[in-house]
Amino acid sequence: MKKLFYRTVRIFVLVWLVFAAGSSVIAATDTITLENGLINVKLKKSAGVWKMAELSRHDAGDNLELDSDEFEILLFDGAGFTVDDYTAADDVKKAAKDGMQVVDIEYHRKEQTSDKAPKNVTVTYQLGDGPYVHKSIFVAMDEGQMIDRLQVGRFSTVEKASRGGFGEPIFVGNWFFGLDYPGFYSRHSDGFVEPDYYYRWFYKIDLAGGDKELAARDGLVTLFHFPGYVRKQQDGRWGIASKRFVAGISRKPGDNAELGLFDYIAETRKPPRSNLHFNNWYSLKAKKITIEGFVDDVYKKISTNLAKYGAKLDNMVPDHGWQNSKTFDYIYQPKSDYDPLTEVSRALRADGTSLGIWIALDGTNNSIERGKELGYRSAYKEGFDRKERWMQGKDYFDILVPKYQQDLKKSLRFLLVDADVDYIKHDFNHNFTSHYITQRHAREACLDVTLDILAYERDLKPDVFQNYTNGSWHSPWWLQQADTLWMMSGDSGGSGDWPQLSLREGATTYRDKWFYTSFNNPERCVRPVIPIANFMTHGILFSEKKPFTDFNDTLHDWANYVMMYFGRGTLLKELYITPKLLDADHWKVLAMASNWAVENQHRMVNTIYVGGNPAEGQVYGYISWVDGRAVLVVRNPDRRQQILSVPLDETVYYRGEKGAAYHARAVYPFVEQMPWKLVAGEDFLLTVPGDSVMVFELEPGSPKVKQQILPRPLPEAGFVKDDSGFTLKLQVPDEEMKRYDLLILPWARAEVPLTVNGKPIEHDRNSASTRWTLFSYDLRKYRGQTLTIKGRLIAPEVTKKTVDMDGWLVVDRKAAPSKAGQQEDLPFAVSQNYRRLTQNVIPKTSFKIE
Repeated sequence: MKKLFYRTVRIFVLVWLVFAAGSSVIAATDTITLENGLINVKLKKSAGVWKMAELSRHDAGDNLELDSDEFEILLFDGAGFTVDDYTAADDVKKAAKDGMQVVDIEYHRKEQTSDKAPKNVTVTYQLGDGPYVHKSIFVAMDEGQMIDRLQVGRFSTVEKASRGGFGEPIFVGNWFFGLDYPGFYSRHSDGFVEPDYYYRWFYKIDLAGGDKELAARDGLVTLFHFPGYVRKQQDGRWGIASKRFVAGISRKPGDNAELGLFDYIAETRKPPRSNLHFNNWYSLKAKKITIEGFVDDVYKKISTNLAKYGAKLDNMVPDHGWQNSKTFDYIYQPKSDYDPLTEVSRALRADGTSLGIWIALDGTNNSIERGKELGYRSAYKEGFDRKERWMQGKDYFDILVPKYQQDLKKSLRFLLVDADVDYIKHDFNHNFTSHYITQRHAREACLDVTLDILAYERDLKPDVFQNYTNGSWHSPWWLQQADTLWMMSGDSGGSGDWPQLSLREGATTYRDKWFYTSFNNPERCVRPVIPIANFMTHGILFSEKKPFTDFNDTLHDWANYVMMYFGRGTLLKELYITPKLLDADHWKVLAMASNWAVENQHRMVNTIYVGGNPAEGQVYGYISWVDGRAVLVVRNPDRRQQILSVPLDETVYYRGEKGAAYHARAVYPFVEQMPWKLVAGEDFLLTVPGDSVMVFELEPGSPKVKQQILPRPLPEAGFVKDDSGFTLKLQVPDEEMKRYDLLILPWARAEVPLTVNGKPIEHDRNSASTRWTLFSYDLRKYRGQTLTIKGRLIAPEVTKKTVDMDGWLVVDRKAAPSKAGQQEDLPFAVSQNYRRLTQNVIPKTSFKIE
């Protein structure tokens, strides 16, 4: 009896010492619970193995029961093994490490399991102070062995799953699931469809069926990656360490899975910050990286004009071309015929900004032959079938070659440390080589190296701004690795989809139709869980090479273009400008808008697309809610007035209480308090004038005014169609107008000769596409007159017998002065005492063509 007593005391003391050291051995039980006051995670033991069986909120809400296989190891011969092919060791360890609750479970292969299966597997669970649980798998193997696919999450549930795809989360109830790795794959058995995001520069690979489920069952959810060869770990062991699995939920009960994931990414990414810079890609003068030209001439002209309104550049960025691309001694060696980058950088720092740089991690645009002489190799081996379109382009280096990695890191150390670069644009991110096992394994191996290099950059300079451009994809987990991603369209473009006078309008439509397609078109795909602020959309262009204007634009056209660019909330604000093309008013618009955008970046980090397709003339906009306040940017590309329905709920990341009162203030193109009574939880209808861009701030509280300032309506117009064409009667008010344009719009390539009171008149502006022609006539010179306008339609190249045509007045008319005037911290109020009016004076009518 005494022996039993002393043995019990010794066991108690040993267990107490283990607990005191921060670690414990789980007692004989069939349940392990991890809990932190927000969520509970239950592991249950059955048939000798532990499985994640239940997730729930700490208050027992949002319970989710799981039938988990814990993992699946798939070999290249198709043999697959789950936790049921193993037995758990008796000494399951639970410890507290770095503020985390950690459970380590070691598994040993069962005697009856095929000896193809790895002998030992370790499963580790971690729970910190957030509502997110992590799981990692380590598969111990011998040097030279391989795994085709590793499913880190594999479970089924009776609740329906949704979403999924390449780098995409899976939602089950209010829970989200994923891997902390942008290149993972997720699938489920509840009607899974890969999201059809509108990618132009996605480097697609052939998975060759590697993503197919071999043991499907109802309600199955899988999250996996393709590790390939085992690797030597830091502790000297050989094996494969999985990407980290995460399951989580919002901190706030009742929030959906999207908001939970949104919070998780926000907590695990680098803090978002604004970056306003000049890029020299379209500037011939700025191509030579010298102190005299790049700093004293180009930079100082820009900075001087921005500084007048409190704005400043964060970086001056040489794009591709700064490096010696043909005779280098190591990859990304600077050209010797420019001033040393270190001296250019010091000169920029001395004047209040810093140096940024362009660099393609795989050496695209550098001499492949020179690289081979140095011990690098092409990413494509001889005879490889480059069947994908992107593979047929420029050659680049195999990023897996150790010599290449060594030289690349040498260059990065020089750039980040010696040259003091704090912005990097990473272009041409192919993440591919044909020298590895299969395409799917090559993608992962190259991506792993890429992420290691990005981490290396942050080690050298923690606050470096990393812009990861083409070759990315819409995975929210990218934001744990880079500050911004490419929007995946072309560098710059114009859209002729919808009739617009200004080329700048077409440039705006080009970008926004791209976002509409992936972010607000549910018929095509679910929207990514990434605020649009995180995308590089290519910058403001006004350069000799790409001005995006016919130099007939009004200041209002320029201001609208600038405001739509900044209004997307983009963290990355690029200027592709030729300073001499901007007059004083252009600089004023640009500087005040950029200063406002930078100062309000914290308000514009959660931008969500709302509304329709600009390519079809539909009204749309961007809204960003932060801390119970919002910035709303809207655009109507059509001539007709339209109504935009704006949600005030969780679909636009509103996190406040339903029923709360809000009011609005216009800050562009005029400053004015609005009388609207807005209620959280209810959509509100916003009337947007034709051909206009407007910006509003939404804040808590009741409206501060009772009436909106509106202009007087325009006089009625008379329209008559006859055999020879049409007659239009207009009364031009006898008052000063900022704009009074007649727009004639044939829906074909056509001419429309006009006479006013019997005299021919030439259009002031025009634009055209293959489907329409738009003519604009400034009628302000007819102030106070009654006009008889006659016209006919001529379209000799059109094969149809008739063509539709309509006509509009687009007017900026004076209104009662607003009590609020221009403020220094707001965008330039380009139309402060005027309001936009549009009037359909020629209804869409079919005309015979000559």
